[in-house]
Amino acid sequence: MRITQGTFSYLPDFDDDEIKAQIQYGIDNGWAVSVEFTDDPHPRNIYWDMWCMPMFDIKDAAAGLHEVNRCRE
Repeated sequence: MRITQGTFSYLPDFDDDEIKAQIQYGIDNGWAVSVEFTDDPHPRNIYWDMWCMPMFDIKDAAAGLHEVNRCRE
C-alpha cells in the first residue's frame, strides 16, 4: 500500500541510489538525518516513530541508507 500523507509522499518511489543522494545532500548541508516510520498508515495517524536516534554525526550516506534498509525489514 502506498501512503500519501504530506507533500513528499506524492513523489515517485526512490531507489537506493536516489535515497543515498538525498541523505548525502542533508549531510552536505549540515542537517541531522533520521528515519521515521509507522505501523498504522491511517490518515488520522499523525504520530510516527523514529527509527533509532537522529544521526547527527554521520559523514557517509551509506550509513544512513543502512538504517533505512534495516527499518524496511
